Formats: sequence, structure tokens, C-alpha cells
Amino acid sequence: MLGKIKRVLGIEGVKVEMDIKMPIDKVAKEVTGRLKFTTKSESVVKSVAIKIVEKYARGRGKDKLVDEYTIAVLDLDESFVISPEEIVELPFTIEYDFTLSEMDRIARDNLISRPFIGLAKLIRKVKSSFTVIAEANVDGTTLSPYAKEQVELK
Repeated sequence: MLGKIKRVLGIEGVKVEMDIKMPIDKVAKEVTGRLKFTTKSESVVKSVAIKIVEKYARGRGKDKLVDEYTIAVLDLDESFVISPEEIVELPFTIEYDFTLSEMDRIARDNLISRPFIGLAKLIRKVKSSFTVIAEANVDGTTLSPYAKEQVELK
């Protein structure tokens, strides 16, 4: 009985770890890494979804606005079985393409306005952060195991 509850909730089930090659080059527009799966009881992973999320924050205090954008999704629909104390590694490469804001496009195209736009972004406290999230769909569990890692694009 207790074993079934643990299995449904994902306790002592499949664990996911993410290893991403750093630094990530903005020009290459791809993230390469691998996922490591471990478990304490035999489990079947039906699929894995990997996505890159951009968190775009601007403003200060109560005027602060935060938006999240999914800039890439990779669905791996290959199922596999993980045995206890076995490590299964799954390499991945996910390609992304993020859009520049209007201010960034002007700064990229106009050398003269670049310092002014940089100052405006500093005053408005504009910042983007990127996170890679991998979620595994495991047979018989309600709560899917996941791994997330913050990355920096250079």
C-alpha cells in the first residue's frame, strides 16, 4: 500500500539530473547537454520534454513586471526502462531562437544610440534570464520528475 502511494507521488521513483555544456554561445543558437536518470525501483520513462524559458523582468518595486516566454521546446518520445541502481544517460541538443526587443534591435543597428539604450535599460532595470527545464513522463506516477538549470547566454 505504502509502495503504491510512493510510486504515484514519485517518491523514491525516477530522479532526473541535468548537465549542460557551459558557456552557451548566443550565435550558435543551441544548447547541448545530457540528462541522467536514476531510480530505486524499476520504472518506465514514456517521454521527456525539454524547454528553454526566458524570464524577462523590468521595473522596480511595485511597478516591476515579469514575463516568461518559452523560446524552445524539444519532445523526446522514446520510451525506455530504468532498472534500480542503473544510470541512464540521454544526450540532447535543443535549438532556440529568441526575438530581440525593439530597444535591442535599435541598439544592434545604430552604433550612436547604443550607449543611450544601455543607460535606459539600466535605469528601467531590464534583465533577461534563461532556464532549461527537463520533465520526464514516468509510467504510473502523477507528479513528473524534473530538472531545471539556469543558463547564461554569451
